[in-house]
Amino acid sequence: MTQPNTELNRSTVHDMSPIPNSRDRGRQAFIFHTKRHLGQFARSKLQEAYEREAADALPVMRSQSIFAAWSALNIGSQQQMWRALGDMVFREQSRMEDQAKAILSQPSVGSLALDQQLQLPQYFTQTAYHGQPGGYCLSSHDNDWFAGALQEAGGTLYSRGAGTGTKDSKGQAVVRFIQERHPQFTPERLVDLGCGYGGQTSNYVVGFPRAEVHGVDLGAGLLRYAHLRAESLGLAIHFKQACAGDTGFPDESFDLVVSNILLHEVPREMLDAVMCESFRLLKPGGLVVHQDVPTQRPGTPAFQQWLSDWQVAHNDEPFWRSFSVTSVPDALVSAGFSRETVFEAYQPQVDGPLVWYLVGARKS
Repeated sequence: MTQPNTELNRSTVHDMSPIPNSRDRGRQAFIFHTKRHLGQFARSKLQEAYEREAADALPVMRSQSIFAAWSALNIGSQQQMWRALGDMVFREQSRMEDQAKAILSQPSVGSLALDQQLQLPQYFTQTAYHGQPGGYCLSSHDNDWFAGALQEAGGTLYSRGAGTGTKDSKGQAVVRFIQERHPQFTPERLVDLGCGYGGQTSNYVVGFPRAEVHGVDLGAGLLRYAHLRAESLGLAIHFKQACAGDTGFPDESFDLVVSNILLHEVPREMLDAVMCESFRLLKPGGLVVHQDVPTQRPGTPAFQQWLSDWQVAHNDEPFWRSFSVTSVPDALVSAGFSRETVFEAYQPQVDGPLVWYLVGARKS
């Protein structure tokens, strides 16, 4: 069993990690460099073309060959990424299944609770987020962990292609924020809403070693992998299949509620439900911190906003635009939090050029 590390990030390797061969590494390197060059092209040539058109940029840019070529190459690189990673995981499947059996044969430090009767919302089953084959809901049999393995591998390669370093971690960024802003805050029980494959949830175990840590997600395939991953790292995490807006936990049962990159992947009514559930779950004095993409940042250049809209049309991000115009602080207040305790902040990446949007509140 791999031992837990104080630096859990995109370079973390564990017993359920697929092992790339030379062909895998070559394909992934090609995709990585393609994405890096496309990002640099967008920030230079594409932005120059956009700014030349000024007020007429939106309709004009869609008809320009420079945008058409960039867009097609971006879509193609994403499709090639999933093909390459899918081939790697399929090839490694037998070995990974043996690893899963070995992990499950050992005494567990955490737990996994799946709900076969759970009705998955339509938005979740009909969205292949980021183009991931089968989406996050993929679960073809009772031991299927493929969606989680693909989500971890895809998130790592995609983020690195976008300029993020190998030591980056969204969960670490949230932990650092909490420790900087609330140095005396030591949660005893916390829950990660929309935890996916459990990569960020792991950082809360390391960041708050005395806390009982829970992770909630809709995807059974994601959670099976998350459980295997956590067990292989020796991390005590209790995973539960449930909706982030209706977790089924008792009232006031946590003193820290977090989420990472969840809010821009749900429709507005679900975002409101997540805020209400955050309030219900928190004990008095508890803290909620939701981390997401910085589309809310004041003064975001028009070109960046336009580039973000590309995600909606071409990268299976149907709720990106609605999130960018939603006031999450207002949603928190509507859920019951006092306006005086609500905050917004922008936290630098642990290893990368970007900042993350953090929004939350303290329950009075």
